[in-house]
Parts: sequence; structure tokens; C-alpha cells
Amino acid sequence: MKRVAASDPAAPARFWQTIQANGLVVYPTDTLYGFGVDGLHMPAIERLMAVKGRTGPFSVMVGGPGQLGEYALVSSQINDKLVQMLPGPYTIVLAPRKPEAFPEPVISPGGMVGFRVPRHPFIQAAFQQARGLVISTSVNRSGQPPLQDPEAIIDSFGPDIDLLIDGGLLPGSRGSTVVNPAVQPWQIIRQGDGKL
Repeated sequence: MKRVAASDPAAPARFWQTIQANGLVVYPTDTLYGFGVDGLHMPAIERLMAVKGRTGPFSVMVGGPGQLGEYALVSSQINDKLVQMLPGPYTIVLAPRKPEAFPEPVISPGGMVGFRVPRHPFIQAAFQQARGLVISTSVNRSGQPPLQDPEAIIDSFGPDIDLLIDGGLLPGSRGSTVVNPAVQPWQIIRQGDGKL
């Protein structure tokens, strides 16, 4: 396992190098530490599922609201509100633009995909440098509380991780608020740190 500070200018490049090499990355977000893998490489996704102990559905991480339209169907009415909310502690559930382009573990039973745009300096820097289909989920084994301390993450997952982007000890968090904007008023599927 390699470890690099989130503030290191080389961290975004290391993140993408590891993702593109089908590695498993841990990184900080505005809520929880996340696991990330290449969403277009099924062996990497299967590895994530084995480490997590869950088969999905997982979220897809993008760098900004402008990128959502590349992957999802976003009406102008929804987009206006999303631009005000994102980046932020939300997971937005949307219909994928090309469902066949997404691996099964990110598709919900209703055919939707959850998109995450974290407000964290490292994530923003990484997606300004490059972009890709990154699957994201909290760092914990299914059914266990998320880990917010890099040392605890190493103790629990060290041999499974290829790269740890160390953002230090993160404050307590309920995770992202999962929102379905297809209904009015917008449906909160899971209440987290974000408020509507």
C-alpha cells in the first residue's frame, strides 16, 4: 500500500494512475472516506465488492454538476437546483443517459444511478486534472460503521488498499444525503449531512 497526503500536489495524478491500473484507492470526501475503483473494469469492481462485503448498488463520483449531464438525464429545471447544491454532501439519483455504459453494481433495481460530487479540495483537484467513471462507496465492511481515521483504515484494510490519499482524521458524519429529484418535492431516500 502507498500513502500520500491529500494536500500533496502529486496526489491527483497518483489517484488516476492507480484507478487506471485497476487498483483500489481510499480517499477523503466532504463526508466520509471512500473506496474508489475504475467503473469500467469489472475485476476491479469485483475486488471492491469482496473487500466491502456488498454487491451494490454503489455510487458514481464525478467532479462537478456539469459532468452529470455526460452520464445522466438532467432536465434544465433539476440542473438549476443542482448547480446550487453541488459540489456538496449529496448523492443524486438519476436515470443514466446510456444504461448499457454502466456496470450492474451501480444500477439500482429501479434502473437509476446515484451520482456523488464531493466538496473536498482533493476531489476537486483530481477531477480538474482528469475524469473517468469512478465507483465510490464508504470505507467500511457492510453493516459496520464507516472509518474516518487513516490509521484505523490501514489496520482494517491495509493489505487490500493500493493507495491511501490521507486527508487526516475526518469529523463525524452521517454520510451524504441521498436525493431523488424525479418527484416533487424532491424525495430524501437517506438523510445524511446535506439539507434540502
